[in-house]
Amino acid sequence: MSFAPRRRKNYIIWKNDRAYYRRVIPVAYRHLFGGKTAWVIALQGHGTAALEAEAAAYAHQHNQQLSFADVSPEEVERHAADAVAMKVDLRPQNAPPNAPLANPMLFARDGRVQEVTKFAITDDATARRQAEGQGYFVMGQREAAAQFEFDKQLGAYEAATTPDQREIAELKGERAARHIENAAKERADSVLSILPRWKAFRKQAPMTWQKHEQYVKEFAALHGDLSLADVNKSHVVKYVEHVATLAHKGEPLSPTSIQKRLDSIRALLAFAVSRGEIESNPSTGVKPPQDTRPKTSRSWKSFTPDEVKKLVEESTKLWTNRSGRATAGRAGDLMTALQCLIWTGARPEEICQLRREDIDVTARAIRITNDESEDDARARKTKNAHSVRTVPIHPRLQATLEAHLRSHNSALAFPTFEPQARPKERAEAERTGKPVEMAGRYMNPISREWTDHLRAKVTKGDPRKVLYSLRHSWAAESRRAGMPEHVRNALMGHADDNPHAGRYGGDAEWLDEKRKYLDVMTCV
Repeated sequence: MSFAPRRRKNYIIWKNDRAYYRRVIPVAYRHLFGGKTAWVIALQGHGTAALEAEAAAYAHQHNQQLSFADVSPEEVERHAADAVAMKVDLRPQNAPPNAPLANPMLFARDGRVQEVTKFAITDDATARRQAEGQGYFVMGQREAAAQFEFDKQLGAYEAATTPDQREIAELKGERAARHIENAAKERADSVLSILPRWKAFRKQAPMTWQKHEQYVKEFAALHGDLSLADVNKSHVVKYVEHVATLAHKGEPLSPTSIQKRLDSIRALLAFAVSRGEIESNPSTGVKPPQDTRPKTSRSWKSFTPDEVKKLVEESTKLWTNRSGRATAGRAGDLMTALQCLIWTGARPEEICQLRREDIDVTARAIRITNDESEDDARARKTKNAHSVRTVPIHPRLQATLEAHLRSHNSALAFPTFEPQARPKERAEAERTGKPVEMAGRYMNPISREWTDHLRAKVTKGDPRKVLYSLRHSWAAESRRAGMPEHVRNALMGHADDNPHAGRYGGDAEWLDEKRKYLDVMTCV
């Protein structure tokens, strides 16, 4: 039995407006995967290019798994959603009934040949460490191919009947031994296998991690899941050249988008250096294409004052005309969150994840934080340490917030925005025994309202105007109102406000200084 992958562009299917990777497992191999008939994995990417790259990465991994299933292992265990570990125990007590006794296999490593009766094949770091702890001789898939070729040539050498046959077997065996030593480097982490360790170390916002994972999977789809020790500058350069050919909504990726992809790969490799997996960062010196666009064309556009006014009018008309008790609570959350975005200049996720305790109507202040809370909802997360700050409540926003908080008793400021755990996230929690880690964003409901209903009415579908544009509009208004740059940076979370707070004698005076400039702004 020999597996040969069929040629297919991708395995993407759509269901309920969600993209999934779906692939039928060949009948002859299903017993190796617990009887499962197909792989079905929710895709996280945004846009055709990202989804195809993510699906290609899964297809590459599954091709490798099916190819190495031809080893006919005695035991196959699933250790993770995207990695299979094959454990083979040749000892008599583990052989099936009436099976002939198996001889030990000969494996080469570190310049010597050893007899092995227990071996495992996996590219998953967690599975590798577990198998090594159980006494298995553990190999990555590339090393396994070289080991089996080496064992085959040993047999060919012993069975040779002529000098020429022995010489050919010896030469092939030496070549396999060299491949083994090169592939043995894969006992360390690969580009994909180090991702969980990096994620646990960085603890970044879910949306940030979604992008990191998307870009790293693009890299792996292009080059394969390389051992970190095998990644060189040429791989990074070719990746940059590759993404420069991708498109989003019919337009080539901007230099900024290419830079973000390069930054993710560079950061991953820097983490690998910090953990001793590799000696130096091969992405050093690699640069994206030069961005020749005007600076004003490199980011989201601001709304004009008339567009902000129209946004309020159209959204109020849309949300108040919806009927039903369930939609009433959602309408209140949507309208109040929109007003907060207009008058605070905060990022959408920062506002939508607020707790009741974050809003002090007496002191007229909103605290944007990533502190842990006692509720069971997904934790608050900020972009970085500078994002933790206190923002005064504008007089025009005060009454709206007070009325909204009186309308419900939830610990969340906007309870209908609470993300719900996805089946994949619940399954991962059950597998690991850890709490459910939700990647969903609090801002999704209001973001969908903008995309599905409001964008065409307010901006005639301008793709560079999004909810985040309200932050740019707020910044523009703060300049018109004469706000100093250090105050604006502190209010927007662009820089730590502690050095500036020292000028005013304490937190209360610093808050008053912020309020002095904020109160004179006219955002709508």
